[in-house]
Amino acid sequence: MTRPPLFDHQKLALQRLQDNPRYILALDMGSGKTRTVLEALTDDHLPALVVAPKRVAENVWGPEQERWRPDLTLSVAAGSPAQRRRAIEQQSDITVIGRDNVADVVGARQWRTVILDELSGYKSRQTKRWKLARKLTADVKYVWGLTGTPAPNGLLDLWAQVFLIDKGQRLGTGITAFRNRYFVPGRQLSNGVITEWLLRPGADRRIHELVEDIALSMNAEDLALSLPPVTHNEVIVPLPPKVKHLYRQMKDTLVGESELLGNVAVTATNAAVLSSKLQQLSAGILFPDDAQITGAPAHRLHWEKVNAVKEIVEGTGSPVLVLYQFIEERQMLLEEVPGAVDASIPDLQKRWNDGQIPVLVAHPGSVGHGLNLQHGGHTIVWASHTWSSEEYQQANKRMARTGQKKPVTIHHLISPGTVDRPIMKAVEGKISVEQALLEHLRAR
Repeated sequence: MTRPPLFDHQKLALQRLQDNPRYILALDMGSGKTRTVLEALTDDHLPALVVAPKRVAENVWGPEQERWRPDLTLSVAAGSPAQRRRAIEQQSDITVIGRDNVADVVGARQWRTVILDELSGYKSRQTKRWKLARKLTADVKYVWGLTGTPAPNGLLDLWAQVFLIDKGQRLGTGITAFRNRYFVPGRQLSNGVITEWLLRPGADRRIHELVEDIALSMNAEDLALSLPPVTHNEVIVPLPPKVKHLYRQMKDTLVGESELLGNVAVTATNAAVLSSKLQQLSAGILFPDDAQITGAPAHRLHWEKVNAVKEIVEGTGSPVLVLYQFIEERQMLLEEVPGAVDASIPDLQKRWNDGQIPVLVAHPGSVGHGLNLQHGGHTIVWASHTWSSEEYQQANKRMARTGQKKPVTIHHLISPGTVDRPIMKAVEGKISVEQALLEHLRAR
């Protein structure tokens, strides 16, 4: 079968990769980064290692390689430790592994190329993931980073990502010096902890200049991608009176006690825990204080949002992607929504795009990167919401991308007076995460 030609932006990206041993493709989601990288690989780049989010590693790179580079061999190191080891030992041209199993491949082979798919997942130098990636890429000739959202929370996120590519040549070898040079403290807590860093005047332009020789950044407008129209729709879902009372009590006093909880108090020790508790209440659940220790299930308090999902599914007539935040919430959706299937199923992408899944229930963190879901449906429902703008953008782009033939509708279930709307303001970039939460907690 004749392969369609590369788009102009893919030709440019391919040439940049072949001209630069260490490089970043910061192209908008749906731009065909995976194909571009596969096409860019020459004999000199092999063997290549791809490190990707688990679901991308297991569902995306294999089919893409079969389609675009059938002349190469590929192994996916997934499953049990023994299965992963066997895949690595196959000596394939390309080995793909989930980024949480990177320890398996450090020192396992002499890789010529390391490809960090979704480079934005390495924005914190303090994580084990970043430290292993640093070790993995230290002595490799070719290191390519792929991302659609290089700095979803601000340019401070760039330092750790760029360091993996250039070992500190452009933004410095330490995050503290980088931060002090280009940022000033913003909001601080009463104990002096800085919760926000603001760019110095002109610092954004200088940072862009420093990295422009090792990064190609293009958004959807630059790429002239044929993207489908997207409609965002708010679905108002009022909380039942008793849950609404419990929500206000929890928000004002950090303690919730109700007959709905068996008259056992649930507490929040700080603002971060309180934020999670308020999200749970809006979703219809509340985990007890000792849940992480004892594994106790969450209290199920209402089914208002689950019922709203059911109504949307019944009225849509085509496959629906439903996004959630909490395990107990997922279980309620799987139990109550006809045809609902969990995103952990094998061959997820193929089965979805073949129309075999009427309702896909997924956490945005698990499907938000790399999966191409534009051929199986055009409706998304956010049953509950994420504070992460990156997760929000990436999950929506699973359908709203090149190849989608229908307008995409994204439903947001909003319970008035809850944290739902502040979260939406934050992920849409209208307000910072900290400010959105603080304003909601101060409101009475």
